[in-house]
Amino acid sequence: MRQKKSAPAIEPTDTVTSIFTARRDLLQGVKSVVAGTGFTVEAADLLMSLYGVRELGWDDLPHDQEHYVAFKELEQFLVHNPSLLSRRIRKLADVKPPLVQVEKPKAGSGLHFNALRVRITAEGIKRIRPVWERFARMSANLLEGIPPRLLKAHHRVNNEISARIRARRQSTRDFLVNA
Repeated sequence: MRQKKSAPAIEPTDTVTSIFTARRDLLQGVKSVVAGTGFTVEAADLLMSLYGVRELGWDDLPHDQEHYVAFKELEQFLVHNPSLLSRRIRKLADVKPPLVQVEKPKAGSGLHFNALRVRITAEGIKRIRPVWERFARMSANLLEGIPPRLLKAHHRVNNEISARIRARRQSTRDFLVNA
C-alpha cells in the first residue's frame, strides 16, 4: 500500500512573502480601478482611507470625533507610497472645491502644536465614492468562487498579522534580527 506524502510545511517566511506578492499583483487591479478618475493611485489611497473613516466607520485609522486624521497616522496607514504626503494633501486641499480639509490640532488633543490633521470634504466624498465602488466590484470579481471559509480565514490571519505589527510598532527592537 502506498502512503500519501504530506505537503511540505508552510514556513513563516512563505506566509509573509505571500502578502508582498499579493500586494504587487493587486497593484495592477488598483491601477485599473483608478484609471480615468483623475487621481493617482497614491491620491486615491489617501482619499479612500479618509472616506473609510468618515463614511464607512473604519476604526483602524485613528481619528477624532470630527473624523480628522493626524498626518502622522496617515503616514503609517497608507498602502501606496506615503512619501510626499504633505504635498499630496496640500494638492487635494487646493483643488476648487477642495477634496480635503486641513486643520491645526485642537488644544489638548495630544498632538504637537504645529502638527496637522486632515479629513475628507463632501466634494472629496462625491469624487472618491465611484472609485470605492469600482474597487468593491474589482474585489468581488477577484474573490468570486473562493469558499467563504477560506476568505474568513485569510481575513483573520491578515488582521492578526496587522494587530501584532501595530502592537510592536512602539518597540522597533522587536524587529531587529540580532536583538
